[in-house]
Amino acid sequence: MFTESELKKHLNSGHFKNLYLCFGEEKMLVKRSVELIEKKVSGEEALNEFNYHIFGADSDIGEISVTADIIPFMSERNILRINDMDIDKLKKSDFDALMTILKKLPDTTVVIFAMPTLELTSKTAKSQFKKLMSFIDKNGVCIELTHRSGLALERDLCKWAKAGGCTMSELTAHKLIQYAGEDLNRLNGEMKKLTAYADGAEITPEMIELLVSKSTEASVYDLFGYIVAGNTDKAINAISVLFYQQVSGVYICTVLSGAYLDAYRVRIGIEAGKSTGEIGEDFGYKNRSWVLGKIIKQIRPVTTKALRRSLDELIDVQARLVTETADERIEIERLVCKLALIAEDRRDD
Repeated sequence: MFTESELKKHLNSGHFKNLYLCFGEEKMLVKRSVELIEKKVSGEEALNEFNYHIFGADSDIGEISVTADIIPFMSERNILRINDMDIDKLKKSDFDALMTILKKLPDTTVVIFAMPTLELTSKTAKSQFKKLMSFIDKNGVCIELTHRSGLALERDLCKWAKAGGCTMSELTAHKLIQYAGEDLNRLNGEMKKLTAYADGAEITPEMIELLVSKSTEASVYDLFGYIVAGNTDKAINAISVLFYQQVSGVYICTVLSGAYLDAYRVRIGIEAGKSTGEIGEDFGYKNRSWVLGKIIKQIRPVTTKALRRSLDELIDVQARLVTETADERIEIERLVCKLALIAEDRRDD
């Protein structure tokens, strides 16, 4: 299995393979890798109907076979891109036929299996895809684009800033992730905005404050921070902003419950002697791992008993909002004040 850096090194060498497979959690990186392969393999020539053929998930295997044997016209290579084909759902006869095609590819044909939207990882793959992956890994290039988080994601953002002619510290990148989350598509859009605004200068935390809108989840997690810190005024202001943005009381209550559940998991995990990374892995946080590092600092003065009492209160209010007719804003404001009082209770008996 190739890494991203190994893929780039391989493509820059000019010694191309006949088979490529790009899949994984990070769909933006899958798309970028496929585009890079196509660009390099084609010699940066214009891709056209004579040397470039795209097949979809339900394409006929016979048609793929015929196209794979086409002699390149006015081009060095014949490129086939097969998008989002669910290999594990192919009939065995079709899968066997596909493997026969791949084993007999002409030297001038390059086949790229791309999974730009299909949710598939090496862990979730079944027998047929594993066979395809193993074959391509031995005879071509196979790359799985896994989820970015933590320091690795911060460093990637710093590289993106550099590519845009700017600079950005890892601390500032961390702030951007806290505002926008870890979705690469959104981060890519925010970085384009920031690099255009910075115009060759350093991207600063102040620019993020000015230009980047917090995700609703991040805003509710800020609300959680104000509550456990006992800052009721800021908490009420945060509620006002959320309702101004037309976020429902049910949604606020749901995400706030999630924040308290995260906090409780962190607390119990720490009491069991586990690291934040282990807690995140145990509970499958993946692209939400950023919340744990933030929460661990916020809940230090809050007792375990207070966290449990808060979860009970949240469950009661959430049930009331769903089953009864109530003024959502009043219910949420009352809830937040009660949670702040609970957070201040230091008795853990």
